Amino acid sequence: MKPPMNAVSEVLDDLRSLPCLSGLGKDDLLIMGEFTKIREIARNEVIFEESDPVKFFFVLKTGTVKLYKTSQEGRELIIKIMGPGDYFCCAPLCAGGNYMVRAIALEDTTLIVIPSKAFTQALRNTVSETGWRIISGLCNKIHYLSRLLEDLAFKDVEKRVMTTLLTLSSQIPQKDDFISLQLSHQDVASMTGTVREVVSRTMSKLKKEGVITHTSVKGFTIDRGRLSMLVKKQTSLPSLRM
Repeated sequence: MKPPMNAVSEVLDDLRSLPCLSGLGKDDLLIMGEFTKIREIARNEVIFEESDPVKFFFVLKTGTVKLYKTSQEGRELIIKIMGPGDYFCCAPLCAGGNYMVRAIALEDTTLIVIPSKAFTQALRNTVSETGWRIISGLCNKIHYLSRLLEDLAFKDVEKRVMTTLLTLSSQIPQKDDFISLQLSHQDVASMTGTVREVVSRTMSKLKKEGVITHTSVKGFTIDRGRLSMLVKKQTSLPSLRM
């Protein structure tokens, strides 16, 4: 059932006023307007949870929204406080997947809520296939940076090093679990936001655990299977055995 014409007209006026949608044609705006809703959110109401499936693109009409992450211990990392005219959830929507943060209204708030299918279809009608692939690639990089920020904020150095090594080894299309990485300890330190001396101590512990099987001046070899098991246990492993 389509919404009343006066409701569609109000939504279209809101959509036309958004700088982020200024490049859309009239037909795309009309199609998007048919499915777009205006939603009233009460103060302290959760809009979506982190890791929920992405279903909507949000534009803040009035009010304030907090985007944040929480650790398993309950620590909070605020990503951004959103105000009127701000939009959010574009990156996970274009890349596919789940919301990367949690969203909560800090005061009574009005949102323009666009279903993901309507938004992505209008966007794809506007850009070329190459342009869409570039957008999707950039959104995937935003997702990676979001995870990196979370690691830096919530994980200790040992866990950050393990997670980084597992991510790097997973990018190598090799069936064998023994993966060679041409990285120095300084390279790993730069990737994990710490100093070389701390990484060297962590790598020594990983070697005792059998995760690092070989080292040389050019890099080191890791047992990806053993590392994966260790990362899965890291929530119950405050530190590696000495």
